[in-house]
Parts: sequence; structure tokens; C-alpha cells
Amino acid sequence: MNKEKGMNRRSFIKRLVAAVGGLMLFAGLDAFFIERRLLRRCDIAVPLLDMPSAFDGFRIAHFSDVHIGHGLTANDLRLLTERINEAKPDMIVFTGDLVDDGMEELAETTEMLALLQAPYGKYAVLGNHDVRGKADPDQIIEAYRNAGFIPLVNQRVTVRHKNAEASFTLAGLDDNWRRPDWEKTFGERQEDGLVIALIHEPDLADQAKEYGVSLQLSGHSHGGQVRLPLVGGLLYPPCGRKYPDGLQKVEDSGMLVHTSRGIGTTILPIRFLCPPEWYILTLREK
Repeated sequence: MNKEKGMNRRSFIKRLVAAVGGLMLFAGLDAFFIERRLLRRCDIAVPLLDMPSAFDGFRIAHFSDVHIGHGLTANDLRLLTERINEAKPDMIVFTGDLVDDGMEELAETTEMLALLQAPYGKYAVLGNHDVRGKADPDQIIEAYRNAGFIPLVNQRVTVRHKNAEASFTLAGLDDNWRRPDWEKTFGERQEDGLVIALIHEPDLADQAKEYGVSLQLSGHSHGGQVRLPLVGGLLYPPCGRKYPDGLQKVEDSGMLVHTSRGIGTTILPIRFLCPPEWYILTLREK
């Protein structure tokens, strides 16, 4: 009897080990070959107190963290550009990390980004991978321009409604790993009202709230890139840990920050329970 119990126990352990091993193998194959290619669109309503009524329903396509050269090629962006154009957003914004410390496919990437269209324009900022290693931020800024994007590097523009006397401010900060100039970007503004900020690192929202920003759009965190049930993201980068994913309220303020999970990957070319996402943000009066 004891011998039979021992055999059953060993058989159960073998089956358990096989099941765990199979699950780990499946998760690894999914993370490397499948999930990082499952591009997903997310629609989010963003209620804002100080938004001009004329912009109620204004739609912004937000994407981030392409990381060309790290498991993603310029040609892989074709599906993204097609889907964004099909959505017909009013404006398109990209919140940094165009490359992954390399410049090999910058020309081809520029051609892909040039396909994007929006009546209120396309805007972009730099990310930390755009300003370090082999990346050349000046060339990336020029690539933005060649693709029809307006690079906002410690700059702001006034976005005016085409059919009404209404406007809002769109500002973009240089990356935190380079030369962010808060005063030049946000200080001494003559106009009041809605301010939307493009800042690659989401946790800088705690500083942005001091400059009258209503909504910050960011990337950088990748949503953790690998997520586990009940645990969430396993690894977040510096300045991407407090507001790592989705639409969140900034601490001790009425400001909102939206953090994109991004399109590409970094460190390891894998995603698990965290597919690449791009977003349609619909601005609403609160």
C-alpha cells in the first residue's frame, strides 16, 4: 500500500513538473513570437475641467516607444500607420524612444511615419533612448520634421480650433536624460486654459503639475513589458514607476497623466500579458 502511494506521489510530481515546464515553454513562446506582435487599439475618454467646449470630442492618437532596431523594423510600423489613419484622429502625438540606441533604419522609419495624417498636425518629443548610446538626437529631430511631425523640444505651440474661437496649449519637454528646460517650456505663459504636455517619462508629472498642466502624455514604462496576474509589471525603469500604465490622477492635483504601454520592446524582445498598444484619447468636458 505504501509502495503504491509512493509511486502515485512520484507520478503526480512528474506530471506537475511537466505541466509547469510546458506552461513556462508556452509563456516563453508567446512572449517572444506572438504577443509582442499583437498590436492593440485602446479607446479612452479623458475628462478635463478646463477644456474649451469647442474641443469636446477632440481625438488624439497617442503612441510611444517604437524602439526601432530592437526586434522591430521600420516595415513593422506599416500596420500601425494604417490603423491610426483608419481611425481618423484629429491629432497624432508620439512620446519618444523612436530608436533603441541605434540609427540604422532611421530613413526607412521616417518614410513610415510620413504616412500618418491628421488635420491638426503631428507632434513628437524625444525619449531617453533617443539621446544616449549611438542615437543622435539632432538626426532624430530632423527625421521627425521630414516625416511631417513638429518636434517639441522645450517648446510649446497653440492649437487653434478651425471652426471656433478656441485654443489650447500643447507643450513638449526635452528628455529628462538630456536638457529639459521647464521654465522655457511652461513658464511665463500669457494664456490660461488647457495645457497638454508631451513628456516621455511619466513620473515627471509631479513636476508638471506645478506648471498648470492639465494632461500629460507619456511612455517609457512599457507597462512593465512582462506582467503577471495579481502582480502587474515586473520591471519599471526610473521615472516610470509611480504612473506606469494607463490614465491616472496625479497625486495632490486635478491633473491627469496617460502612460502608453508602447509599441516596441527594450532589454529583451518580449512581451507577456502586456501587448503593444496605441490609443485614441477623446477629450471631454468635465
